[in-house]
Amino acid sequence: MHSEINEKIEQTQRGIVRLHKLDSILKQLELEQENLRQKESELKGILEKESYDVEKLEHMSIASVFYSILGNLDEHVDKERREALAAKLRYDQVVKDLEDGKYQISKLILERLNYVDCQKEYDRLCTQKKEELLQENGETAKRIFELTDKLNLSKFNLEEIREATSAGNEVLDSLNIVLSSLASAEGWGTWDLLGGGFISDLAKHSHIDDAKAEVEDTQRLIRKFKTELTDIRISSEIVMEIDGFAKFADFFFDGLIADWFMQSQINESQRNVESVKSQVVSIVSKFEHMKDHELANIERLEAEINELIVKA
Repeated sequence: MHSEINEKIEQTQRGIVRLHKLDSILKQLELEQENLRQKESELKGILEKESYDVEKLEHMSIASVFYSILGNLDEHVDKERREALAAKLRYDQVVKDLEDGKYQISKLILERLNYVDCQKEYDRLCTQKKEELLQENGETAKRIFELTDKLNLSKFNLEEIREATSAGNEVLDSLNIVLSSLASAEGWGTWDLLGGGFISDLAKHSHIDDAKAEVEDTQRLIRKFKTELTDIRISSEIVMEIDGFAKFADFFFDGLIADWFMQSQINESQRNVESVKSQVVSIVSKFEHMKDHELANIERLEAEINELIVKA
């Protein structure tokens, strides 16, 4: 009897939920962009202070960058050059993050225009339906309306949880590719005293550049994962875990530099990636429990609504 108006109410309600999420995402992205711009300036300053040509370094492979900044391993490498190397690796990532953030913001601002009038239309439709229900069956109809409203919100949250789970699985797939690239490079840490040395050996391989490219992609997916969690009713425990791996690329590059100097066969890099993977697995597992809880809540609300309809 009210199927048409019910459909319109659900549609506008969905629009309101999406609008709130978009506002939260945009606020988060703008804050991230501000922090990234500050970080970009600081890192560029470190490189320029050490008289490195930032633009020239941007077009080098990672092995060439290591060699250009550090020289040979048998040379004394001072703290400043190690800091410059870390700055270069992080600078590249920050530039990519800024570009991605700018694109995401412009896309979301356009999408937001589709939902700006949803609240106004929702209020109008609700007022209309309440008046119709009160004329038909008073309190029972009003209770059904309230439960349906809760049911819709629960369904929307279930969709958000499923999308976040999917984003988490994307991160896991990307992390596994990074680990695969690193596993292919495990033999790099052997120092050949008679050959060209560790650097020349490393330069012959593309695996490290593959790993770096995958790290950049993983960082993008992690940022996407974080935005998917915006406005989901999640526990503070999960929020803390997410904040813990937000600087994944920084941790990876720190480990890579440590491996370079210690010739530890990229063990530190692998440990850092495995640590992040473990955290993502933990979060995705918690989402599965949240999904089960939401499904049970939906089933309960639907049963209560059906019971009221039968008794009416």
